[in-house]
Amino acid sequence: MWIPDAMIEEAKRLGYMPIDPVSALLTHLSETLRNNLAQLLTYKDMRALIDRLEPEYRRLVDDMVPSLITHSTLQSVLKLLLTERVSIRNLELILEATSEIAPFARRAEAIVEHVRMRLGSQICSDLAVEGMLGVLRLGPRWDLFFHERMKRDAKGEIIGFDADPVQVERFSQEAGSAIRERMERGEAFCVLTTPEARPYVRLLLSRPFPSQAVLSHMEVGGGVQVKSVGSIS
Repeated sequence: MWIPDAMIEEAKRLGYMPIDPVSALLTHLSETLRNNLAQLLTYKDMRALIDRLEPEYRRLVDDMVPSLITHSTLQSVLKLLLTERVSIRNLELILEATSEIAPFARRAEAIVEHVRMRLGSQICSDLAVEGMLGVLRLGPRWDLFFHERMKRDAKGEIIGFDADPVQVERFSQEAGSAIRERMERGEAFCVLTTPEARPYVRLLLSRPFPSQAVLSHMEVGGGVQVKSVGSIS
């Protein structure tokens, strides 16, 4: 809501925090950029990032590509991270994690889950408020729901999620209600679930809550201070 300059002091007295138009515009532009970083990351950009690394990490990429992973898959891994607002500033660790899992998983979606586990401390630190990570947990009923509906290939790798649309809608409604309730209270939190369910929980929540962080238990290390804000049960 826009107010004239003459009302700024009155707004402060009432407990509001006035923001000047330039700051509001910069905040909006910053959010727009963050929401679209994945689309902006080109192959050329990725190559430029790799070329700036120390020689041993450039050799690591040469060892992986194309014998274990293609350049396009590596680019997809980085894009998937950016889509969920995970910084790729620690590209060295991302490449190390990718090299660990690439012999066993070729899909970018599977690779990125291992990468996220290795980036767990960074992810939690970026989400924490004053050193405290708020978590909204999935209850046992929904954890079991996702576990039972995973589709796996012959090697046991998860390749999809197959569930009754009615149950999916029920989950979306219950999760949406829990998330909105806490947002209205001004709480900062992530949704916490199992590693296998995480990408699918995120997928279902991404449209109504595009900036809502969804983490797996494996991303939350022992050194992270956790505060429970409830559960989706």
